[in-house]
Amino acid sequence: MSCTAIAASIDYDKGLDAIEKSLQTDINQAIEQIDAALSSESLLTAQQHSRLYGLLSAKYIYLGDFVEADKALDKALTFNPTGEVLTNIYLFKITVNIAQRNYQRAFSLLEENFSRIENYQDNSIKIKSYNRLSNVYLQLGAYDEMLRISQLALSLNQGADPRNQCFSMLLLSVAHLKLQHFDQAETLFKDTRVYCKDHGLPLIEIMSIKGQGNVLFDKGQYAAAESLYLVALERYQKFKFKVEINEIQSYLSVIYFHSGDYQQAKMFAQLVNALPNKPSNMQVKKRVNEVLSLIAGKRGHFDKAYQYQVVASALAKQLLDEQKVKENAYQMARFDSVEKNRENTSLIQDHELLIKQKDLVMKEKSSSIMISTLLVGLSVGLLLLLVSAWLQRNQFMKQAQRDGLTGIFNRRTGQEMAENEFIQAQTLGESFSVMLMDLDLFKNINDQYGHATGDWVLKKVTHVIGDMLNSTHIFTRMGGEEFAIFMPKQTENIAADLAEQIRSEVANINTRFSGHDFTVTISCGISSVDKNDLSLDPLIHRADLALYKAKHNGRNCAVCYNDTMKPPSSDKLTIIESGL
Repeated sequence: MSCTAIAASIDYDKGLDAIEKSLQTDINQAIEQIDAALSSESLLTAQQHSRLYGLLSAKYIYLGDFVEADKALDKALTFNPTGEVLTNIYLFKITVNIAQRNYQRAFSLLEENFSRIENYQDNSIKIKSYNRLSNVYLQLGAYDEMLRISQLALSLNQGADPRNQCFSMLLLSVAHLKLQHFDQAETLFKDTRVYCKDHGLPLIEIMSIKGQGNVLFDKGQYAAAESLYLVALERYQKFKFKVEINEIQSYLSVIYFHSGDYQQAKMFAQLVNALPNKPSNMQVKKRVNEVLSLIAGKRGHFDKAYQYQVVASALAKQLLDEQKVKENAYQMARFDSVEKNRENTSLIQDHELLIKQKDLVMKEKSSSIMISTLLVGLSVGLLLLLVSAWLQRNQFMKQAQRDGLTGIFNRRTGQEMAENEFIQAQTLGESFSVMLMDLDLFKNINDQYGHATGDWVLKKVTHVIGDMLNSTHIFTRMGGEEFAIFMPKQTENIAADLAEQIRSEVANINTRFSGHDFTVTISCGISSVDKNDLSLDPLIHRADLALYKAKHNGRNCAVCYNDTMKPPSSDKLTIIESGL
């Protein structure tokens, strides 16, 4: 590299350092600096490219745009970053996946990151990872673990890195608040506020001010909390930190309601209630809908009060379901981790046993070949036993989720997975469709040709349909000859097109390979999400009504149910051309 190129590289590193600092002090300036860097990115090294796109993702995280943040991080990874840059990208990835409810992926990234940095000598990288782990425990509600990890991060840092110190102090303060150690939390938030201000980290200073407000809010000291929230809100506006701004506004709506200022309470509540239906907004929208319900009740508008309370209850249910999804993902990650550790420990013990036995053989100087062979056999046997146990565990887990004959999801697993996807679709305002399918006159096949032929038909139909589906479809055997396809993000028209393709392919199955010559046909009922749907059950019910109509219309056809206010005989059921 020439001297000029080296100098330019150093200048760009300084420029990226300046962007990182601006993200903590002035978001508008940071955005301008990022745009300028992107305009000349062809001059950057691979490592600098990774840093730039990592900083771009941080900007999107502040703005609450987690989809764009994820894209920026994916772009950063294409430049094969190393060391601290790679660690930062992993940590941002974890944050983004949690925000997007991809909890299993977040835990996997966390585990990958810890495995990667285990042998690093740089404590700063480890402390950053511990701080992110504390944040994960906060999301899970595991506050004791959060307290333990944040204390560990502080003991490792011991003030060496002010930025890490600030984050660790803040997380420790939050842990004490969540555990209702109010006096300790208030003192820690004050200490964090002073420390971060002195070390030029205003964003964490603002978080500490808000934390002090949260302590007073939880203690019911609303007037004192209000003044702190207003200071934090004004300063957050400079950073355009949407998530934090929305949360403070929701708290202010509660405070003004309790102080009797219903106009101010309603103003802040409506600001929050107008937010998009995204996972990051569910908690604050629940809080303000409860406030709006109380205000409407105070003013005698009981119909509105009821409507707001219904929305608040639906959001509360979604939050509870989301917490269950988090906990299940976390438990699965822990289970896999424990299994891996157990297998590794067993293998290490086997290895140590082998060494000890070999030493004994050498000392005794007798039967060396026989004993060595025996030990190798023992080691191989134990290893095979471990592998067998691991494969058996996976097999049992798969068997518990799959239908024994067809290999697709059984009813319990399929509906649980679909319910989780449905909650996410409702939260994001996305489409969701359900298709119920039933093999026509299947009993006649069993009666005429025997149950073995019937099983052949079920497996063949499952194979034909499975080849037509993508990874987002949840293909489920509901029982007997009835199947379901749950389709997240799919509109009714897309579901109807797929139903017609399935109907046509099934009708074209060559049954001679079963040993008999007959025709297989299938009927389909389709329904799509309605704004009043609060769970998956109404969609399944409407799809079942549509399936009934398909059978009534002569079978071998697909029917879309598009009027939830009419009984099954409604003429609003649209019949799709069957090709008969």
